[in-house]
Formats: sequence, C-alpha cells, structure tokens
Amino acid sequence: MKTLKRRDFLKTGLMAGGAVILANPLKGSGIFHKQQLTYKSPSPGETPDIVTISGDNPEENISRLLEPLGGIGSFVKSGQSVGLLVNSPWKIPGYYTQPDVVLIVANLCLQAGAKDIVCFKPAQQNYWERGKLFDKYKSVMELIKYGTERVNAEIPDGISLKKAEIFKEFNEVDVFISIPVAKHHAGCIFSGNLKGMMGVSSSFTNRNMHSPDGQYTYDEEEYLAQCIADLNLLRKPDLCIVDAIECAISNGPAGPGETVKPGKIIAGRDPLAVDVYSANLISFHPDDVLTFRFAFEHGLGEIDPGKLKLLEL
Repeated sequence: MKTLKRRDFLKTGLMAGGAVILANPLKGSGIFHKQQLTYKSPSPGETPDIVTISGDNPEENISRLLEPLGGIGSFVKSGQSVGLLVNSPWKIPGYYTQPDVVLIVANLCLQAGAKDIVCFKPAQQNYWERGKLFDKYKSVMELIKYGTERVNAEIPDGISLKKAEIFKEFNEVDVFISIPVAKHHAGCIFSGNLKGMMGVSSSFTNRNMHSPDGQYTYDEEEYLAQCIADLNLLRKPDLCIVDAIECAISNGPAGPGETVKPGKIIAGRDPLAVDVYSANLISFHPDDVLTFRFAFEHGLGEIDPGKLKLLEL
C-alpha cells in the first residue's frame, strides 16, 4: 500500500482550493471547520447530483427529496428485490440511522413494486420501535428480511483489502440503497455511505480492516481508510439517502458524545459526493477524511464540489 500521511493529504488542498487546513487531534472527537464548500446549482430541468431537504419528518420529506432524481420509480422497478444498508447497531440518537427514515424508504420501494426488501445486517433489538412511525408502518417492518449466511468475495483491485466475507444477499439483490447516518468516527473521522459499507461484511473482515495484524484499533487510520475504499469496490449503491436529522460529532461510532441537529435528509447516486457534502454539513472538512481521497483514486465518485450540482429544497 502507498503511504499517504494525513499531513501530506491536507497539503493537497483538494477541497480548499490549495489552502492548508489545520487539524486538531482526532481520536474520540471531531474536527470542526466552518468553511463551506461551493457547489453549482442545477439548471431548470437538469438532474442534480445531490439533493437535500430540511425538516425532521421523513414521511413528508423523502418522497419530495427523491423527485428531482426521478422519484423512487427511477431506481426500483416492479418485481425487483431491494437491499438496504442501514446503520442500526447503536443505541444513542445521532449514532444510528433513524428507523423512520428506513421504514419510509422501504414503503416507497414496496409502492414501486419491489418484491423483497432486505436489510443486510439484522437490526439491533428494539431498533424499529424507537421510531415515531413504528405503529403506522409496522406492517412494512414485518415484510423486511435480513441477511443470512456469509460468502467470500474477492476484491482484485483492492490495495489493502483483497477479499471480504459479506452477506450473500448483497450480490443477489437487484437494487442497493445505502441509508447511513452522518456522524463522527474515531477511526476515520467521518462515517456515511463509504464507511457504512462495513455493515455488509463480517466481524472477522471488519476486525482485519482496522489493522494489518487484525488488531481492533483506531490507531491505523490510513490502513482503515484504504480498506474502506477497497471494500466499496464490491458494489456501488444505486441510491444513497443520508440521515442528517441528528448527527454525532464526537466519540463515534457508538457514543455517548456531542450531537448536532442539522435537520436534513440528503440523497444522490454518488456515494462519495454525498459523503463529502454530508461531512461538511456537520463541520468535518473533507480534506481531513482519507477515505474520501482513497475512494476517489478508486474511481468511486466525485470529490470536487465545484463539479457537482446541489439542489436544496
């Protein structure tokens, strides 16, 4: 693996137009940069790369959010199976995807004619009941299936990660939708679509992504970032929907820690572009996130906001 220390990465100034962004110590806490990135606005009738909507009501907002991207019907066709990748293991708000967001997405997929809805990783106990809409959409939750056995997957173009144990359903579903929460992560600064991909891989694989010797540590930041980028080579999401209603900005992935409430939901087709926007939304500058650089080098998406069209509803 090539060596790229964070201090060298910061000097590249990919996001800052050549400016050097000075970082504070990372472990256990966030780095806060108020500098806002500059995006293009889509022309009338032009499809945006990223769409955001404000408000904490997924039932009202998610359908509207997807309209500029062609609606759920442009992603899910009748008779198709849909896989949802959800960040659900944790217990503190801001550290897990709000279940109402997932239920509304699942319901829209069913309305579009999806034959199966699969959450790759089984949900944390009582996860669904934490949502305000659980009673109303309980019938949707009861239709959701979960990942079962693992299979081995080769990653020929991986730099640090050459193979992974993944849920077999990951390769079987017709449509893949990523639904993470935007939050801090002590090992790689930011967790969103790219980091969330570790939800499809086994504990054994994830442990070996944290360090070359399989030690579960957050000290090998560069190695973890490269492994995350490598894992994302397996399959890109067809649709990314990021929960940025309440977000952890310290002590991720599990908390407890400080949270903020941007009150937004974000959508797009490009997992890297959506992550870059989401990270900056909660004041993490993308230059600090090595995962973004490595994902860009793999051709997994666009890293330059100046080349992306943003629509804010």
